[in-house]
Amino acid sequence: MISFKSFIQSIHNAVLKANDALMDKNTDLLDKYFKEKRFEVTDEQGLKKIKKILEPISVVMQYPTVDDEGNVKNIDIHVPLITIVPITTSQIEKAKLTADFDMEIVNGDLQIDFSGKKKPEGLFKKGRTAKGTLEITISPQDTSDGLKLLIEGYETLLKRQIP
Repeated sequence: MISFKSFIQSIHNAVLKANDALMDKNTDLLDKYFKEKRFEVTDEQGLKKIKKILEPISVVMQYPTVDDEGNVKNIDIHVPLITIVPITTSQIEKAKLTADFDMEIVNGDLQIDFSGKKKPEGLFKKGRTAKGTLEITISPQDTSDGLKLLIEGYETLLKRQIP
């Protein structure tokens, strides 16, 4: 037997941990599309420090253009990967648990029993079996405004490279 309160807290904690795992997966896109760059800087007091920045991972692609004389020429453009791949993130929309259990008040605390042990059958009692289902709905999450602005900024830089 487990207290009903502990059971609900366990389910809640499990859903929170699952959601945290999804959020960690969502932030992994920084590692996928950016690389850390370190360089030495001198602060206002003259102390040297290492500054870390994230630099977009990009590829150089050849892009065809037509010059003033009508000739087709290829120019190199630097394309940040984050501008050419779909970015999707996920979140847990809802979690639904359905279970059969026996209940009993023990020392003023509601206890639930999932053991499925058959209870003695009588005229008004029937044996119970434990069964349950867990349904978790994972849905796409809207892209954050900050990420949208970041991607739009890189897209603008990409457009400026194309005549």
